[in-house]
Amino acid sequence: MALTVTNKTTSVWGDRMVLMCDVAFDSSYAFGGESFNYSVMGFDHVDRVIIEPVQGYHFAYDYTNKTIKVLHNAPPIVVEEQQTIASNAITLRYPPAYIMAVAQSATNVKLTTSGATVGANECQPTAVFTWGAQGGLTFHSGLSGVVYVSYVTQAWKEVWDNLVQEEAVTPESHIGTLTYDAIAIQAINASAGGTTTNSCLMIDKDDTPATTECSVDFSDSAAVTLTFATADAVTAAVCTYIKLPSSGFLKDNWVEEEAMTATSNVCTPAYPILLWGYSGQLLENAAVTGRIINIGGSAGTDEGYINFNDPYTKITQDAVTTGTAAYVKGRRGDIPTVPIECHTGLSLSDLSTVKVTVLGW
Repeated sequence: MALTVTNKTTSVWGDRMVLMCDVAFDSSYAFGGESFNYSVMGFDHVDRVIIEPVQGYHFAYDYTNKTIKVLHNAPPIVVEEQQTIASNAITLRYPPAYIMAVAQSATNVKLTTSGATVGANECQPTAVFTWGAQGGLTFHSGLSGVVYVSYVTQAWKEVWDNLVQEEAVTPESHIGTLTYDAIAIQAINASAGGTTTNSCLMIDKDDTPATTECSVDFSDSAAVTLTFATADAVTAAVCTYIKLPSSGFLKDNWVEEEAMTATSNVCTPAYPILLWGYSGQLLENAAVTGRIINIGGSAGTDEGYINFNDPYTKITQDAVTTGTAAYVKGRRGDIPTVPIECHTGLSLSDLSTVKVTVLGW
């Protein structure tokens, strides 16, 4: 779509030309910005493009691509965004910082790393996430239809600033150590002898991993450790995670491996959950890890869901005795956020008189 430029006035200030105008947006914003080419307005060069905020929107001029980007106060957390798989992929509405869960109706979709081979009922980032870009997920060819994605957006910038994507880990005696202390793990992919790979199922730190499983110990005294099954003979692994900062909201509100006693197969953590530490998975001490499905879905064997919309947060599973929780606690209104770019297709037709000043020659 295109911008409409009206009420243009031009004046000369010393050796600089100044253009003032009104800009109107249309009903379908294009992520990356709308074209605003100063060259066709009589400028060979611009020093500054100044765009006044309006109706809660902020604007940034992309001098390289000559576009106006529109920024707004996006949600820091998106719960169950619905997308339809097309050509084995989806594009998320907002730039992602961390994926908490992917599911279809009453079915978990396991998340692996972008360089891995996607197995049945699995998906992966189409590419590593980048700042300011709408991220995508690629799915196994056997999956189709609607998916539900719960994720942290880049509006929660502290999460983005502490995202470590696809760190290479070399296990010794089946134990791998992350470079940083971690508060949340998005995916672990392991290989044996460089020939086979698998997306690991995370289990409680006190349990012994079976094949394709990985025990995650956030509380290890030296650093976060990943213990793989001896039989898997893992020689290399890749992990995407959120590291623990030295100070700030994440550090102050992180809850490390809370033991939850279930009542009628429902666990209630001590605090409301903002960010879940085991992406797509529900760990239980001395039991099989559950897979996260959509909220309100009918949980089958070893399945369950987290109601992130409940102010007191409930974790419901098909059968659970003692759940394990690692999470960032708090209320959404407490999260420090930054504006991020509007998503593709958003109607901005109400922005009909955005004031723009161009200074150049």
